[in-house]
Amino acid sequence: MRFSTIEFHPGPRLASIVLNRPPLNVINLEMMDELSTAWREIEDIRAQVVVISGAGDQAFSAGVDVADHVPGKVDQMIAKFHHVLLQIRKSDCISVAAIHGYTLGGGAELAIMCDLIIAADDTRIGQPEISLGCYPPVAAACLPRAIGFHKASEMVLIGEAVSAAAAERLGLVNAVVSRADLDETVDAYVDRLLTKSSAVLPLAKRALREGAEHHFEKALERTEELYLRELTKTEDMNEGIRAFLEKRPPSWKNA
Repeated sequence: MRFSTIEFHPGPRLASIVLNRPPLNVINLEMMDELSTAWREIEDIRAQVVVISGAGDQAFSAGVDVADHVPGKVDQMIAKFHHVLLQIRKSDCISVAAIHGYTLGGGAELAIMCDLIIAADDTRIGQPEISLGCYPPVAAACLPRAIGFHKASEMVLIGEAVSAAAAERLGLVNAVVSRADLDETVDAYVDRLLTKSSAVLPLAKRALREGAEHHFEKALERTEELYLRELTKTEDMNEGIRAFLEKRPPSWKNA
């Protein structure tokens, strides 16, 4: 399929998606459809890692098109956008957001749905929706648990963007690097992920999501069940344990 709002590079282990509506990479309905289509292909080829980035110098994404928030469009916009974000969140594929510049509104929500976020030092990330008389549903749902209620309240209720360094202090991003080093740093994270078992990584991601979404006792019950019923059945868990005991590097079967 030809894409007009994104660049999509599928691969059996590493895939990449570039938001391609510079200068601000505003997310419109067409981009939402293309992101959803690309993600279905990622699932079909069972990619292990996907990197999401933004084209141009100014922004990862300045958010969802304000014109799509008007009556007659807003219901469709919310349904399409949240569908894409749930595809990413529920996927077994490990997602890495490589962000720079303006990362605002829906652009910030897209990034925080990913498993890892690497930020260039010129990043400004925030949820300015309150100044437009609305609020960010995804951020409101996940930020209180991710960064604490009061800091989440500040981001959503005041709506001012924060620097990459402040986002790192909040635990909102994994690392901050110079813009010149962003690609190299993302590649280093990807390389480390690709050394892991492709059978075990998805199970570890599911366990983390259980921890994020449930109170501790319920989360522990769910992660224990996942561990005993699925993880212990993998060849790679057994190989990893044997390799450690035998003091040698593991030879993953990815199964």
